[in-house]
Amino acid sequence: MATICFYNRKGGVGKTTLAVNIASCLSMYTGKKILLVDCDSQHNATTYLDISESHKGGKTLTAALSL
Repeated sequence: MATICFYNRKGGVGKTTLAVNIASCLSMYTGKKILLVDCDSQHNATTYLDISESHKGGKTLTAALSL
């Protein structure tokens, strides 16, 4: 199992876009399931993948980490 992490403290450098696109490409080319964890409090990766509406009102990773 491999782990890939994108980290940069500066905003607006394309971390979310890069992470979502690489996860998508890995899934398409390998045929495997890919776990993309969205730790951003703005939930941009979740919104980009258009899954936020189906989990509206559900518990979030941000809420769990802020306990």
